[in-house]
Amino acid sequence: MKKFKLFLVLFLALFININSIKADLLTSDTTTPIIENTVEETTKERTEENNYGVNKDIKINSNNLYNIKNTPYVDASKKVYDFANILSESEEQTIYSYSKEFMDATGMEMIFVTVDMPYTYDSKHATYASDFYDYNDFGLDLEHYDGILLLRNNYSYDRYYDMYTFGKAQLYFNQSRYDDVLDSIYSEISNDRYLDGFKEFKDKCLNYYNQGISSKYKNAYIDENGFIKYNYSVPYVLGLGIAAVSTLITMLILVNKNKMIKRATKAAEYMDKKSVNYSVKNDRFITSRTTSYTVSSSSGGGSRGGSSGRGFSSGGGRHG
Repeated sequence: MKKFKLFLVLFLALFININSIKADLLTSDTTTPIIENTVEETTKERTEENNYGVNKDIKINSNNLYNIKNTPYVDASKKVYDFANILSESEEQTIYSYSKEFMDATGMEMIFVTVDMPYTYDSKHATYASDFYDYNDFGLDLEHYDGILLLRNNYSYDRYYDMYTFGKAQLYFNQSRYDDVLDSIYSEISNDRYLDGFKEFKDKCLNYYNQGISSKYKNAYIDENGFIKYNYSVPYVLGLGIAAVSTLITMLILVNKNKMIKRATKAAEYMDKKSVNYSVKNDRFITSRTTSYTVSSSSGGGSRGGSSGRGFSSGGGRHG
């Protein structure tokens, strides 16, 4: 009987202690840290029934079907797609707000995409970016699907970023403007300060939008397939023709005058002996120094076609 009472007392004491520990846990201010961005970006499935998610005037054929199927099918309203898992949830929300500021001011899209892909060829970055933009619903309610996409590849072997323009956005950026935007965010992007980097990116792009179409494209327009085309007026073409004819006449006159000069038959006749002064020279090797830096293998500016058949332009890219 005594043993039973002792057992009962020990059981009650243990029960009370357990409940006390639970109460402490419930009332404690200490919380378990939340690990953000452990889940990949949500994508939808591309099927024949939903036209493989392509809602633009793009013809699906055997040449681009592979690219379409291998392009993430995303919700176009998000604007920020962190496939490389380098942004926190709050950073994504802030970058989205920057993107929306640009869209409200310009009527054009601004997209940020991060990836972690094991390749280093710049042309593959361009293919990925243009496919991502073309095969999703970006700019769907705009005449030429106008917009800008900033792509960051966080692949450790060769980190890289570039900007890509679509529709009328192409007309606002010549090569010097691309260079200015990409160079201005290099320090932030290469040091993973993505909030500062994207804000600077947005501000620079908005500044050039406010300055107006680049002088290089004053006589240009975007055709129905998204390519930059030039619309030269008759006086402009006539001016080019007159300039070409004038240049040809000038060259013919100079050539004709040159024929009147007597040709020299000996090497000595070319030499002004009084002007020649010989001296002894010794070449001494002192030191050597080489400066190297990485540049992009692709050039920026000007429309080129993506796998969709639509045109786009890019800035040339930066490594780092």
